[in-house]
Amino acid sequence: MKQPIIIYSLLLLTTMSLYSQTDIKNKAYKQNYLGVSAQFYPAGIIPTINYEHFVSENASFLYRLGANITDRKDFSSEHDNEKGAGFGGSFGYRRHFLFNKGNLIIGFNTDAWNLWIDWKDNIGLANEITGTSSVFVLQPWLEAGYFFNLKSTASKIGITAGFGREINVITNGEDVAQDWIGSISIQYKFALKP
Repeated sequence: MKQPIIIYSLLLLTTMSLYSQTDIKNKAYKQNYLGVSAQFYPAGIIPTINYEHFVSENASFLYRLGANITDRKDFSSEHDNEKGAGFGGSFGYRRHFLFNKGNLIIGFNTDAWNLWIDWKDNIGLANEITGTSSVFVLQPWLEAGYFFNLKSTASKIGITAGFGREINVITNGEDVAQDWIGSISIQYKFALKP
């Protein structure tokens, strides 16, 4: 039980450190965006609703709520087949750089998912075994991408690539897969009026 406390403490310290480094002196610049995204990875999809709050012209915090739908097929080293879904969210920090007619972004995110994974072993044999595991997953990951400004609106569309790690923090039932993960995300966001 000490591992989740250590992880949460490190995340809190990282967040406080990042926040202290942002340009909070420039309080005149306050932009907020609401949006949606679909994040695709080899074993699933993560649709989310997003809220992005700028703390300076080139720094923002990103909050996401959504679902994680996975079909790991035979990717798992634990079972012959794993499928499942669950809900959760994430917190992230982004830096923005003007480039051409849009913005390059780099960021760090941490997702937390509560997943229910149905697994099978010895599929099609007389001794086939099935079960369900409930898993609390932390997923720290880095992202980089580009957002295009849409004409005559305060909205943007973007594509980002992510790389991180799934970490099964709490598992009720049989162990299920956890591994390094790469993803591509398509995002749309529009500015909220101050």
